[in-house]
Amino acid sequence: MSQILVKGGNIWDGTKNPLQHNIDLLITDTKITTIGKNLEVKENIQVINAVGKTIIPGLIDMHVHVQLCGEDSLYGFLGTGITSIRDLGSNIEESLPLRESISSGSKIGPRMFVYGPLLDGDPSVLSGTLPIARISKNEDEGIEAINELINAGVDGIKLYAGLRPSLMETMIRTVDQRVPTTGHLGRTTASEAIQAGIDGLEHLHASIYQDIALPEDRHAPDGGNGTIPNYWTWLCEGWARANLDADYVTNFIKLLVTKKTALSPTTVLITGGWATDEALSEPGQKYRPRSMSQRIEQQKSAREKAQKAGNPAAFTPVDLEVGLTARAKQLDFLKRLHEAGGIIVPSTDVGAAPNQVPGFSLHRELELLSEAGFNNSDILHAATQKAAQVLGYAEDIGTVEVGKEADILIINGNPLDSIQDTRKIISVLKAGTPYDPQNILDQIII
Repeated sequence: MSQILVKGGNIWDGTKNPLQHNIDLLITDTKITTIGKNLEVKENIQVINAVGKTIIPGLIDMHVHVQLCGEDSLYGFLGTGITSIRDLGSNIEESLPLRESISSGSKIGPRMFVYGPLLDGDPSVLSGTLPIARISKNEDEGIEAINELINAGVDGIKLYAGLRPSLMETMIRTVDQRVPTTGHLGRTTASEAIQAGIDGLEHLHASIYQDIALPEDRHAPDGGNGTIPNYWTWLCEGWARANLDADYVTNFIKLLVTKKTALSPTTVLITGGWATDEALSEPGQKYRPRSMSQRIEQQKSAREKAQKAGNPAAFTPVDLEVGLTARAKQLDFLKRLHEAGGIIVPSTDVGAAPNQVPGFSLHRELELLSEAGFNNSDILHAATQKAAQVLGYAEDIGTVEVGKEADILIINGNPLDSIQDTRKIISVLKAGTPYDPQNILDQIII
């Protein structure tokens, strides 16, 4: 049995409790066993001095792709205080053993919640990511895919943009709430997927587009991702023209709230060059793993070849003014959904978007929610307790409470006052094991 006593910190525990001052925290093995004032320092107990520091639960990134980031990304996540990640698109032959290696302690990294491959329809809308995808051409294949993945031990199911409404409904029905379901949508609208019983939606900019864009800006039912040249720029232009005061937008927000559908917005994604480019100046870019930098160079080379071949439209960036307007509209939508009681869980799409940096991009996502008008306590709730609830693991993680896994951050600042202080982590504890953030980040091969 090993014990750690964290002394004298100011604890924000992730529940509705206010900040508690000068609190001690006793960790036994992997779990929090006692919380109180002036706990006795016994022999053979490791003591961590947290006086004047803020203690919060470990953060959760609800949309990553470790297989596309490379395993060095695990250091990036853990070194920036992300103690749990939801992997939404991977080959289970790689991701499930990696999840178990982390769980057993043979590899260092955040807890992994693995959803397996992207489950797409026919024809697939994917390009270049087929190793992390599985295509179902009919209901029998869709049912088979769902059952095989659940029997293999995935933590959830991700449905993809090429699925039409009838097949998506069949696959959601086949899941039968055995695990959570989420979707990056296209041929099926968000409203259709919600009515079919999906638990979550990925990508604010894409998955809900058909429900918020002007009717004349929406794509054909069998169009969208994979069929429209320069698709992401096209989406930004539609968002920039959207009327968020329209009755159909208000009704869609009511649907999200009524059905308790979680939105994982990956808002930071569009700031990496799709609408604006401020994420490219993220200080954490220096910790981008080498494999991600190599993918950026490959994309740059492909863009240059396309331009030389006379096909620059496939890579034309959105006009900056349009991008800024689209960005503002998306933040406005998030604020409206939040104020209506909707469930929003921060996420990044790190890996699929190589310009985003493991770990650091989640902190930028939190800052975007602050810019949208969320108060800091609500932002932290979204990235801890609410995220754990969406994962279905709120009994184990997401708060600093007796009996929970000891996933905690010690911060030299107070993120309730300034959300940027989530970057000032001086110690990360994951399952009761303390890590120095800088030492972990220094292990990344860049």
